Amino acid sequence: MKRKSKGKKLLITLVSLVLVASIGAGIWFVAGKNGGEPVPVFPFMYLGMTEYWGDSQESYGFVQTDGVQTVYLSNTQTVTEVFVEAGQTVKKGDVLLSFDTTLSDLALERKRLDVEKLKLQLEDARKHLREINAMRPMVIPQPSDKPEEDVDLGELLTEGYKISQNPDFDGSSPERALICWLHSAATVEDSVLDALILKAMEYQTINAEKEAEKVPSSPSPMPQEETGNPTETTEAPTDPTEAPSDPTEAPTEPSEPETEPTEPETEPSEPETKPSEPETEPTDPTEPEEPEEVDVDRFFVVFKVTENNYALAAKTVWQGIYVIRDEQTGAYSFKFFDASLIQDHTLAPDEEAEEKPEIDFGSGFTAAQIAQMRAEQEKAIKELEFSIKMAEADYKIAQTEVSDGNIYAQIDGVVVSLLSAEEAELMQQPILKVSAGGGFYVEGNVSELDRDNLVIGQEVTINDWNTGMMYTGRIESLGDYPQADGYWNGMGNPTASYYPFRVFVEESADLQSGSYVSIQFAAGNAEHGVYLENPFIRTENGRSYVYVAGEDGLLEKRYVTTGKSLWGSYTEILEGVGEEDLIAFPYGKNVKPGAEAVESDISVLYE
Repeated sequence: MKRKSKGKKLLITLVSLVLVASIGAGIWFVAGKNGGEPVPVFPFMYLGMTEYWGDSQESYGFVQTDGVQTVYLSNTQTVTEVFVEAGQTVKKGDVLLSFDTTLSDLALERKRLDVEKLKLQLEDARKHLREINAMRPMVIPQPSDKPEEDVDLGELLTEGYKISQNPDFDGSSPERALICWLHSAATVEDSVLDALILKAMEYQTINAEKEAEKVPSSPSPMPQEETGNPTETTEAPTDPTEAPSDPTEAPTEPSEPETEPTEPETEPSEPETKPSEPETEPTDPTEPEEPEEVDVDRFFVVFKVTENNYALAAKTVWQGIYVIRDEQTGAYSFKFFDASLIQDHTLAPDEEAEEKPEIDFGSGFTAAQIAQMRAEQEKAIKELEFSIKMAEADYKIAQTEVSDGNIYAQIDGVVVSLLSAEEAELMQQPILKVSAGGGFYVEGNVSELDRDNLVIGQEVTINDWNTGMMYTGRIESLGDYPQADGYWNGMGNPTASYYPFRVFVEESADLQSGSYVSIQFAAGNAEHGVYLENPFIRTENGRSYVYVAGEDGLLEKRYVTTGKSLWGSYTEILEGVGEEDLIAFPYGKNVKPGAEAVESDISVLYE
């Protein structure tokens, strides 16, 4: 990838993952900043680019020779005798040099087994691809098929924000987060956060009172004391019943006092139970727990923005924020949390049910996930095929070493180069080269998407992985039919067809027959221009604008002409912004035309 700055990687990983999540509808948290502070601006090199990945393509291929022979020594070969000298004419079949080798038959067999092992892995990968192709995707039906004009979009938000009114969601945890419905044109300032923290305090106080009411008013031992008292009082009435039993003349008279003692029978029970009351007073949890107002200095909230600010319209922002207020200064700080699984409790049950249609789980994967799995598995298969070709090339070169210990001339020609073994190893060059006025050929492959961008005679770069040397070659021919084996080099689109092309490299290059090299070539459709990260572009009444530092050091609201979108992360700026501009993050209470601008490091966005 060709870019103007090394800082792009930082921006993609941080800005895309953190900022985009909450600023798609114009939200940025500017609370806790003192009004009138200078607005930080950043060099374009940190926020945009002028060229993008795709300007250069790469292919791979085996080196073939025509009218030239190069002799390389491996680390297991030692030259014992050289039979030719530089400038000497040789015939095909002449002995050029002899060598000893430490490469054993066992080591050669291991190289062959490496090839076989890769082929088994390839078969397993192909089997797994067949399993992926047989998967049935999980289907999530659309919530409603009604025409747009018949859809009830619910309440229209006319104010800056609206806070949820359900006290059960008091902001004490992510699962019980408050919901703040924001107008798409609003920003989250101190006043919004002040209202939210008061609402969290109110709801948490209500819930604390409810929890206090749930505690039982009397301890569990009390029922045992109450059951014990009546047994004692039932024995007392037996005394008065024994006294009147002696007189036999009036047996009916003592029957009256028998009922009279029954009145005091309950009386002693009162003093029995009364002493227990003071015992329960200290243990009664309801007496001292008249809850006071809960003090809240942090809470969870989900900020929601909907299309055109209608309650039942699609959500354009659903971002969880953990808000913390500094006890000393009253300033706010923020942390993001994942709110994707949190339900919108501000919707009625029937409205919420409409958003959750029945799901056919199938294999458990969506069609997009299965497509991604298929692409990844196809890529793994192509990479294994590539590895097999590399291993086979290594095995074939090793096979030539296990011979009679002689290297023979393969062509009629002249010895144009002859080095000692030490020089060849130090300079990463062949120990001997025979030429008959030919050169080297490498056959590469180009995607059907880029084939029309290659032309006969176009220069390419050859990179020899064995030596690290780079050479210039020229495209000599282009194939009219795609490769039958579905070639793919591990980059680009694995489902595209690939066409062969042949590159010629002059004999002055020090390439080895059978080795694997890379071919780099420029694509003719390279995208050039000015591309700016989407979070730094705002839209107003259908017109896009950015905030840049003017020549006077003050912030300027500048309207721009935009072009195509790139990867969903960048927008092409056709007019209005250049590489020399200093650009501000376009959200915050201090960001406005005429504000003082100060050049800053991109890291200030994450403080």
